[in-house]
Amino acid sequence: MQTIGERLEEARKRKGISIREAAETTKIRSDYLQKFEANSFDLDLPPLYIRGFVRSYARFLDLDPEKFVAEFDSMQTSEGRAPRRDAREVYGRVDFTEGGEAAGRPALDQAMLLKYGLFGGGAIVLVLIVVLLFSLFSGRASPRTAAAAAAPANPVATAPADNAQTLTFSATEATRVKIVQDSDKRVLFDGTLNNGETRSFRKAGKLLITVEKGSNLRMEVNGRVYPVPLEGYGRFALD
Repeated sequence: MQTIGERLEEARKRKGISIREAAETTKIRSDYLQKFEANSFDLDLPPLYIRGFVRSYARFLDLDPEKFVAEFDSMQTSEGRAPRRDAREVYGRVDFTEGGEAAGRPALDQAMLLKYGLFGGGAIVLVLIVVLLFSLFSGRASPRTAAAAAAPANPVATAPADNAQTLTFSATEATRVKIVQDSDKRVLFDGTLNNGETRSFRKAGKLLITVEKGSNLRMEVNGRVYPVPLEGYGRFALD
């Protein structure tokens, strides 16, 4: 009955390739392949790696890889060297594919790399979501805050404290005026004062005054002149 090595050598020669060509393709050292074909598996490597190389080489030669691995284990047992399983096999078997030694990284290492990769990726995504939400809510709040800070308060003109006050407006040029009594929202006047026109109103409490062009108005309270606190269009309160 042919040995493992003899069948490996025969299969290689049947394919018409050299040891060097087989080593380049499988990425397994040529001296290892020579020893395998000489039926010598006494390498300074853990049995796990030797078993993986045998599996990879048999697969490359179109042989049954699991059958050759089983025969290798049986041979080790018959020689008094039980096929010791590497401690890493507790976590998963190493499959040496045609990629050679580099492809024989233990499944544990690959699983751990995948685990930490997924964990790190998830952490990055979480941080990005938090930053995005923070920016979104900050962006929504900022315009309102800026608008509130930028919006000027209605100017307030203070009249002398007098229970009986008369408000008089004189137009130096035509302009529209609206006067509302704040206490009951009653409109005292809403119309246009033409050039030189004068209107007087009884003032009882706070008035809200809207003007089209403040610079065209002259304001008096009980005969005393007060500046209109607007140059152009706007509204102000008169206490």
